[in-house]
Amino acid sequence: MPNQLLAISYSPWSERARWALQSRGVAFTLRPYSPLLGEPELRWQLKQWSGPVSVPVLLTDSGALADSWRIAQFAAAHGEGPTLFPAGQERAIAAWNAESERGLAAGRALSLARVLREPAALKEMLPKTLRAIPGAAQIAAAGVKRTLAKYGATAQGNAEVLADVLNGLRRDLAQSPSQAEPRTLLAEFSYADITMTQVLAFVMPPASGLKIGRANRAAFTDAQIAAQYPDLLAWRDAIYAKYRAAG
Repeated sequence: MPNQLLAISYSPWSERARWALQSRGVAFTLRPYSPLLGEPELRWQLKQWSGPVSVPVLLTDSGALADSWRIAQFAAAHGEGPTLFPAGQERAIAAWNAESERGLAAGRALSLARVLREPAALKEMLPKTLRAIPGAAQIAAAGVKRTLAKYGATAQGNAEVLADVLNGLRRDLAQSPSQAEPRTLLAEFSYADITMTQVLAFVMPPASGLKIGRANRAAFTDAQIAAQYPDLLAWRDAIYAKYRAAG
C-alpha cells in the first residue's frame, strides 16, 4: 500500500508533515481530512477509541504514524533530500519543535476565536458540499468550539505566549551559525526551520503551502502581531521560496 497522508489543507501541523515528506522525495497520496466527518475512520486507523485524535497521520505499510514529528522522522529515514535531522542536533531540533507546538497552540486559540466571529470563515471550514445547507455556519461553529475544548484552549495569555515564542525565534536566528541567506536555525536547512516557520501561519498565512480560503486567511491574520514581526514574516517567506518543495 502506498503511503497515505491524512491531512487538513489549512493546518500548519499538516503542512509540516507534507513539507518534510516532499523535501525528502517520499511518495505519498494525500487524503483530505474533515474533523467533523472523518474522526470515526481516523480512530479505526489509529485503533484509539477514546481520547483526542488528530491529523496529520501517515499510513504506511508498517503502521500509522500520528504527529508531524514522527512523520518527519519517517521522512528523514526514507527518500533523499535535505538532512532534516543533522547528526548531533536532534535535541536542539526537538526543543524548537516544542516551541513550535507552544506557539501553534496559542496561535490556534487566537485564530479560531476570530473565526467564530466570521460566518464566511466558518463556512469555509466545511467541505464544499455542505456550505450551502441551512445552518452551515452554526454546524461549523460547533466544530470549532469542539476543537477549542479538545485542546483546552482559552482566551487567556495566548498573545503573550505567541510573542514569547516569536521573540525566541528572532533571538535564535540572530545567533545562528548559518552563513547563507535566508539564515537557517542551524548551519544548514533542517526540520527546525520547517517547524518554526509554521508558527507564523497564525500571524499571517504564507502565500503558498496552506490551502486556505479568503475569509480564513483574514481570520488567521493578526495585524497587530504581524506589525511587530515583519522580519520574521520576511524570513518565513524567504525560507518558503528557497526550500519548500513544489506541490
